[in-house]
Amino acid sequence: MNQTLRLCYTPVQQDYSQVLRLFLWQRTGTRLSLAFLVVAFGLVIYAIATQGAPPSIFELVWLLLPPIFVVYIFVIQPNRLAKQAMRNEQLTTEATWEVGDEGVTITSRFGSAMMEWETLNKLVTTREYYLLLGKTNKHAFRFHPR
Repeated sequence: MNQTLRLCYTPVQQDYSQVLRLFLWQRTGTRLSLAFLVVAFGLVIYAIATQGAPPSIFELVWLLLPPIFVVYIFVIQPNRLAKQAMRNEQLTTEATWEVGDEGVTITSRFGSAMMEWETLNKLVTTREYYLLLGKTNKHAFRFHPR
């Protein structure tokens, strides 16, 4: 590819909320935690159904924990972090992405960052966003609306 693709955008709070949900879903730890909680939730429901007695406090806690965890991970935490991002001018200014043979260069009025293709772990594509996950920092990502 000898041409460079150039894209400009200015992120808003809703972008950050949605992309953070996507990012959290991509993490293996989140998926494992959810799988563990689903199994625990199912076992507690099975135990309550087969006991015939009212649920114990332990069982009630395990009935409430999975839904609370899901709401926290996919609603509260992304919204909280998106509000923090909106207070950071470097994260809310217009950025230009230049995609070329070497990688992706992201430029704003605060500077420029080059991400070579070799340093990127994964590109996640959804209906609304491109999410670039890096190899070196597993907690960092870049995104661009489609």
